[in-house]
Amino acid sequence: MNGKIIKDIRVYKSDKQNEYGIPSLHSFGDKKLNAIIHRIVMKLRENSFSFGDFDHLYIVFTTVDIKEERCLSEIIDKYHPWYRYCFVRINDSLYKSIGKSHTYDYLIETITKVLIEKFCNSDFNVSLVCECVKQAVEQGEKMLMKYKEKVTSKRKAIIYLRYLDSSGYYPLLRVFDLSGNLLFEKDLPQNSILDEIGEIQLSLNKVTIKPRKNAFTSDMKMMIFEY
Repeated sequence: MNGKIIKDIRVYKSDKQNEYGIPSLHSFGDKKLNAIIHRIVMKLRENSFSFGDFDHLYIVFTTVDIKEERCLSEIIDKYHPWYRYCFVRINDSLYKSIGKSHTYDYLIETITKVLIEKFCNSDFNVSLVCECVKQAVEQGEKMLMKYKEKVTSKRKAIIYLRYLDSSGYYPLLRVFDLSGNLLFEKDLPQNSILDEIGEIQLSLNKVTIKPRKNAFTSDMKMMIFEY
């Protein structure tokens, strides 16, 4: 699929805009709602979903009169061109309660409609969007996203990501032979960032996971597993 691969969807509410159409944004998602949305993004990202020439979408639920119920804004921040707004018109009653648990189904349904109406195409169709959302919602904390893979002539190692309701990653390492038989499985340390997971080295009976190379990982040790 052409374009930048999705990185984030965020939800806001707004009851006013300035003269240039820029909304006043108020975040309303709790940890559980944000985790659900993040899993949707993870599954879409795993399947290389793209918005086009940007990778962050801010869905703004607004009481301000807009030309249609769901409207993708034409506003582009020249200093931050990586995001766009999509406005969703709601009434005053919903505005007051949006983000509470009884509105989750509506929010997920609306996010799905926005993805389908504004971004589906021949490369990423309606059924694929719906399947990604379904897996994220139904599987919850157990949902796996393939994050990294290393393949040799006799082994394949895959690191999957799970995302917890408490807002953190819980990676899972699996090693297979080339016939698809599971040889080894290991939960990796929970973390809010993924700096511990960089290069994967794989041999017949050992997996080594090196940390990423950056200023924050100089004291991190490699993870080594023998099986």
